[in-house]
Amino acid sequence: MVDFANQHRALTPQLDLGAILCHVEERVIGNDYTFSFAGRRHQIARQDAQAGMRHQRLRVELRLNGELKARYQGQYVNIAECGARALSLPPAVAKPVRKDHNAGGKSSWMQGFFDRPSPPLWKTLGE
Repeated sequence: MVDFANQHRALTPQLDLGAILCHVEERVIGNDYTFSFAGRRHQIARQDAQAGMRHQRLRVELRLNGELKARYQGQYVNIAECGARALSLPPAVAKPVRKDHNAGGKSSWMQGFFDRPSPPLWKTLGE
């Protein structure tokens, strides 16, 4: 039997086991610096928001201890859960329907138009 030397290395500060052993997904940052994950909306803290960040990809890490972390361009950003996105509701009071419009097909503005005599064709051509 052959004995192999122990090939394990010591854990260094550059290796973050929490980031390695987690569930990772990518999300797109919205116009309001929010993203959704697991049916909830999360917003990036104001001090971490950057110009050009909107519509970019964000790495979302769900740690084994249940903690949620977000990383943008290799840097962790502070996030907080926020309420659901406000849906735009239709106006409460609808405008009443105009009842005089076309009067149900009974408009009279074209009556007699085709009954009028037209000028001769040679006069309309300018000869």
